[in-house]
Amino acid sequence: MSLLPSLPRRASTWSMSSASQPSTPATGPKHIISNAMTTFEPQTLFRQTEKVIISQGCRVRRGYAPFIKADALLVISKRETGEEAAIFIVTPPTTETAASILYVIPIIPGFKHRLEQTPPSPSNSFFQQSAKPHITLYLSCEDLKLELRISASQSAKVQKLVAELRRQNDAAAQSPCPRSISHSWLSLYSVKPPNEKDDIDDLISPPVETPSNMTPSTSATTTVDTPLASSTSKDPAGPSEEEEQYPDPYLPTFSRTKFLRKRLFARQDKWSRREKVKIRIATYNVNDKIPPEGTLELAPLVGKGEEDILVFGFQEADLRRQSLLISQGNTRAEGWESALLAGLGSRSGEFAKLVMTQYVGVMMIILVRKSLKEFISRVETSERGIGLLGFGGVAVRLKVHDTTLCFVNAHMAAFATALDRRRADYQVLRTGLTFPRPNEADLTAAFEEFLPEAKEKLLTQEDSHMLFWLGDLNYRIDLPDDQVKKLVEEKKWEEMLAKDQLRADIVSEQSFAGFSEADITFPPTFKYVHGSTTHDPKRAPAYTDRIIYDFPTNEYTTPTSFELKCDEYTSHDILWSDHRPVTATFKAEVRVVDESSRGVELASVMKELDRLEEVYRPSLEIDGTSLEFGEVRYRQPVEREIKLRNVGRVPATYNFKPPSSDKPICKPFMWPFPATALVEPGQEMSLKVVVNVDEYWSSKLSLGGEDINDVLVLQIAGGKDTFITVQASYLASTIGLPLHILSALPTPIRQVSLADRKILARPLAPSATNGEAPAKPVRDVWRLLEYLMAKGKGVEGLWVENDDVRAIIECLDTGDELPDDQAKLISLALLHVLTALPTPLLPSSHHMSCLAAEDRDAAFAVLEGVPQINTNVLIGLMSVIRLCSSPEEVPEVGGLQIGDSEEDQGVTEKVDEEQKIERKSPEVAREDIELEKDTEDKPESVKAEEAEEKAKKGGNDDEVDEDEEATLEFISLTHSQDKPLPEINQEAHDKQDKDKPLKLASPPKKGIALVEEPRTPPSASSTTKIHDVAEAPTTEHADELITALCPAIFGQTSVVPSVKDKRKRFIKLLLEG
Repeated sequence: MSLLPSLPRRASTWSMSSASQPSTPATGPKHIISNAMTTFEPQTLFRQTEKVIISQGCRVRRGYAPFIKADALLVISKRETGEEAAIFIVTPPTTETAASILYVIPIIPGFKHRLEQTPPSPSNSFFQQSAKPHITLYLSCEDLKLELRISASQSAKVQKLVAELRRQNDAAAQSPCPRSISHSWLSLYSVKPPNEKDDIDDLISPPVETPSNMTPSTSATTTVDTPLASSTSKDPAGPSEEEEQYPDPYLPTFSRTKFLRKRLFARQDKWSRREKVKIRIATYNVNDKIPPEGTLELAPLVGKGEEDILVFGFQEADLRRQSLLISQGNTRAEGWESALLAGLGSRSGEFAKLVMTQYVGVMMIILVRKSLKEFISRVETSERGIGLLGFGGVAVRLKVHDTTLCFVNAHMAAFATALDRRRADYQVLRTGLTFPRPNEADLTAAFEEFLPEAKEKLLTQEDSHMLFWLGDLNYRIDLPDDQVKKLVEEKKWEEMLAKDQLRADIVSEQSFAGFSEADITFPPTFKYVHGSTTHDPKRAPAYTDRIIYDFPTNEYTTPTSFELKCDEYTSHDILWSDHRPVTATFKAEVRVVDESSRGVELASVMKELDRLEEVYRPSLEIDGTSLEFGEVRYRQPVEREIKLRNVGRVPATYNFKPPSSDKPICKPFMWPFPATALVEPGQEMSLKVVVNVDEYWSSKLSLGGEDINDVLVLQIAGGKDTFITVQASYLASTIGLPLHILSALPTPIRQVSLADRKILARPLAPSATNGEAPAKPVRDVWRLLEYLMAKGKGVEGLWVENDDVRAIIECLDTGDELPDDQAKLISLALLHVLTALPTPLLPSSHHMSCLAAEDRDAAFAVLEGVPQINTNVLIGLMSVIRLCSSPEEVPEVGGLQIGDSEEDQGVTEKVDEEQKIERKSPEVAREDIELEKDTEDKPESVKAEEAEEKAKKGGNDDEVDEDEEATLEFISLTHSQDKPLPEINQEAHDKQDKDKPLKLASPPKKGIALVEEPRTPPSASSTTKIHDVAEAPTTEHADELITALCPAIFGQTSVVPSVKDKRKRFIKLLLEG
């Protein structure tokens, strides 16, 4: 016969929290999906560097498409340069589909949001649902415009969202990071917007969750759920009997110990039997009396020795004032023990003291039959005081065979008006009298009915099969004193007890809920005149001394499993006190275990659990465990997909397991989506993995410092782990590489082997002269500058417009020709390359000096301490900007020289002289101009002779090694009208580089002057033209230009407005040239 019947499909309860993603949990947003009975935590969709700060439920649409129920998530990404924000429109997971991202809107300059609120309509027509109050939030950025409709009841939450949007929008406006660099992390998340081919009807949400705040769409194509449709929906069915009998062992709430206990104790008849045990319980308020030595007066109290367990509770056993402060030893307890044994007479030898416990005057002594003592175990005691007058309670918990008994002796607050105080005393003693946990090393947890699984939890009174309370509980009769006394004289006990406070509290459950008491057929036990059987005429009699019992609730054993019968409940005329003692005799059933049979049943139950685990083990069928991404390029996301199918009978929750607790689940340039999800039985879903390399990781991958390949560990909760390999080949890029490495590249980077690139990445060794070696021009930067010099003159929108520059960067990396008539794109690519540098053009150590520069000379003085390679690029950039931004006509110029020819060297010296003149003081500049004019007046033959004579004097300069000369030269980007720069045949130059053996240029070192001294004074015409080109742009375009230059020169870190203004001033000074 099969152990488990066929299992119905269950409504799942899923928490998307994962070990791989720490939850923000108390602080993160959470959304409850009612139809899927799922707790959706949006944070689990994102990497550790991203944080969901606001989640807003809404209905969203683009244009006039139908509204779709979704969550708007405001996500912040932590980056080294600051925070970046974006809004994700996400559809939460359901029992049919996983979570998906519909839209992503980056919060960048140009992001807009607008809030509208629709007031309630005066119409009461049911069909005017669209006129009910709601909030509409419009979001737009670039080409994406969304309409979010939110219930009017969410206005406070919407205001918080809008306030945060404003804050993030302001921060984005102040961020220097250009659009082409920012928000690269968004590409890691797979976006699937709804389209016409989608089953849009399944996604359309009801207007709101409840009819009272419905806000349906005004669109004619939107489906509106009416209150009638809502009212006919059925709640998910509760757990069936089969699920109770055969629970899912992989649920977070499942306990193996509880399962084993429940199964084992359900079969207790197979491994145990019942035996009878007699118990005698006595309570006596002795009013500080000490029993006379050798007295036999306690014989009625102790009985005839026919019981097996004797429990004696005393109150006011010690009322000495010093007993409230310090322990007085066990002298009085020993006296009472002797008197009790004496009361047993000849049968006293059959009993032995099991335990004695005392709190001030509250004392309990338990005697047991010696033949039973060996079967009594786990004897534990507890004491607790109440107030300052010796009131309180003591408790003893013990195990007879395999049945746990608990006895509580209490002395509670006195007086008829102190009922509330007595109720409070009960609660204090009920929760305060606890017992230590047993030593669990020698225990079998499945055998322990009452051992809490939580290690910090102690045992309580309720952790027992039978619980007895005895003592001076001090409950009174709610009748006038005269009427009580009259009922006592008439011996109408039942009429009195009808107004008994204790019985009333048991019924009303205000105290001692669930307790029972045998019938009372004896007079009130309080208050008597000392030494007599007469009640004190000054006090109303009451049943203050009681013995009650209870069967605490036990999920493994029903109360009817153990029989308990009270044979006698009476009082005794022992006249030592103003109270009379009360005794009760019980016959109780206890469970006796057959250890061998119990072991057999435990083994059977464990096998049942093993079979149950196999039936409920989650499993997923995965299409392929290897993802091949092929060639990956800079900032060009590549996506691959894996199909997951649940072929099991229970829902399967998966997530990705990190290699260690302090590491993410995958490398930072890739991400699986969704990173965690629940797949229902028979359901198939797509797992998408995206690889997108930004500028930071591009440099590491290009230089061999990081491997693009990775292994993802897909972990199924309660199931097996699956390893998914990610393989790709990253095509090297110059983006993110330092300038000294870029200048050392002899060819486009794709033509340089990985081994040679690793050599370039090695730390620089200090030179013998401790100076800066000559720096070669940065090939790719100069290539872009050449292009702009040739084709950027007069082109509007250079430097400031936003566009995709990845195609240009690909040309730089491969050496392919740059596209024609794309000056705007080239200018943006140039700024992109410079902004992506690991350190800004102007090192951070010089930033303070820049802020202090207030004129042109001070600005250029700052550059004297900057590495030469940085200065060359910076001045080259400024020169090209002046050239392209000049409103005047500029003669056609050739390309910038990267080679080492003598002719080019002479041209360079000529232009260097021009720049030197430009940077002289006004007086010196005027003298040079005069000299230039004089030179122009000379005949051509004289000029030729002077030039020849000068060439002879400087002939040794031509003997410089060509390679060294190339590193020494500084290429100025201004030019002379009289002698244009020669064109560069870049293709022939690249071909020459390919034919020669690969030779890596030396990285730059310190110690070389920015420019050489001029050899011949420039002509006046050329000087004039330089000043024409040097004019900085004066239109509004100029401010945008300077703003665009800031991140390339100073880096991407945000600064306060005052610092930003000073940085702009510094750039303006450089542009003045």
